Amino acid sequence: MNRTIAVDFDGVIHRYSRGWFDGTIYDEPVPGALDGLRTLMQHYAVFIHTSRSPQDVAPWLVQRGFDVQVEYPGDPTQFWTERGALLVTRRKLPALAYLDDRAVQFTSWPLALAELLPADAAATTPPGSVDQVQVSAEDLRSLVQLARCHVENLWITPAEDLALIERIHAQLGGEK
Repeated sequence: MNRTIAVDFDGVIHRYSRGWFDGTIYDEPVPGALDGLRTLMQHYAVFIHTSRSPQDVAPWLVQRGFDVQVEYPGDPTQFWTERGALLVTRRKLPALAYLDDRAVQFTSWPLALAELLPADAAATTPPGSVDQVQVSAEDLRSLVQLARCHVENLWITPAEDLALIERIHAQLGGEK
């Protein structure tokens, strides 16, 4: 079983409040990021993946008390399995999970498209699907966000979320 977790740098560890800005690593850590990394490192091998140069990211992490290894071009790492040290790489290595502030979890193309397309784009199910239902992209996007809030069967459901669920349920042909 893969016991490695991948963590994105900008927006997950580094606050990245001004975006790419001038290419420097200018911000403080995201609140809880350093403790979160240390906790993950107690249970998993952890690597940092970034679009930045790993040689720029590594000193920022070292200054904050981490043991860091850098993957250099021409010497690619195939797997990262070392606990207690962070690998910094530009590549997506095999991992159990990828923690990223810009990720969209893939479950199906219709849900992915609803998440990625502009709100005014039509939400359609690909041809050939047996159970085709028209749901607005905005409703589907909201439903995806609502589903993300569901943790271990614990629901705290505001009235507007209940209305959304009832509207989609009705569109699916459900009874009230």
